[in-house]
Amino acid sequence: MKTTKMLKLVVVMMTAWVMVTGCGASKLASVTERKPKNPFGETYEAPCQVYDNAKEFAATGIFRGSSNQRGEVQKNALLAAQELIRLKMQHAYKGMVSEYSSSVGNNKGNDVERKMTSAGDRIIDKIINETSQSCVRWSGVEDDGHMTCYTAIQIPKGEVAAEISREVADKLTQEEKDRIGFNEQEYRKEMTKRFEEYKENR
Repeated sequence: MKTTKMLKLVVVMMTAWVMVTGCGASKLASVTERKPKNPFGETYEAPCQVYDNAKEFAATGIFRGSSNQRGEVQKNALLAAQELIRLKMQHAYKGMVSEYSSSVGNNKGNDVERKMTSAGDRIIDKIINETSQSCVRWSGVEDDGHMTCYTAIQIPKGEVAAEISREVADKLTQEEKDRIGFNEQEYRKEMTKRFEEYKENR
């Protein structure tokens, strides 16, 4: 009788142990399945990523520096974005000037073309310097005490075309305008079209 009771007790204890370990294994599998995938090898996009489109020039600046100098870190991230967007705007504008000069029979590299280019450079610098950031994001503080700032700027292409057109019209003499048949509205229209077509390679 005692032996029978002991056997029953052993069976009950073994059954309970199997149920507990089985449940634990199930939970472990469940946790494993929910574990996030390793990001290495997967597509990753940094914060504040912006791209040119038909209506805007855009650029992202990234800078890593000491967490004790957040102001300087953010300033350098902004400067990086400004330099990138400046290069793109100048490239788009100079391409437009070259096409415009050819269409009106203006000799490449002459005084009129140089005035158009320098007027554009002045306005581009002015607009960029006055542009505020459309996005600012920070990484966490790393083990070495550094952190990364991500920032973005976006500039309306129509605004750029309008301001440059006015500047060019102001800087060209009447004789120069007559020589190439310059019309401010047509110049702005051609520039807007050129800017809308300009997009960076991603």
